[in-house]
Amino acid sequence: MPIEFLREIADAELPLGVSDEGRIDKLRVLAAAGMVTASLPPAGTGGPAQVLTVTGLGRATLKVRELRRQEPLLMHSA
Repeated sequence: MPIEFLREIADAELPLGVSDEGRIDKLRVLAAAGMVTASLPPAGTGGPAQVLTVTGLGRATLKVRELRRQEPLLMHSA
């Protein structure tokens, strides 16, 4: 899923090279959603991609997902 890949990207040192076609496809989705900025090869060429940044939207999305994951724990501790 692209969100799990986004977490990997956020934890990595940038810029990050990506050569796996499946990951490049996920990167295209993340870039189109405005969650990363990336240098992408033309579709179908098989060239490498490079992730340049995780945007504020990408980081906010990860934060919300983390908070939602913790929500049941917060409710039980209150």
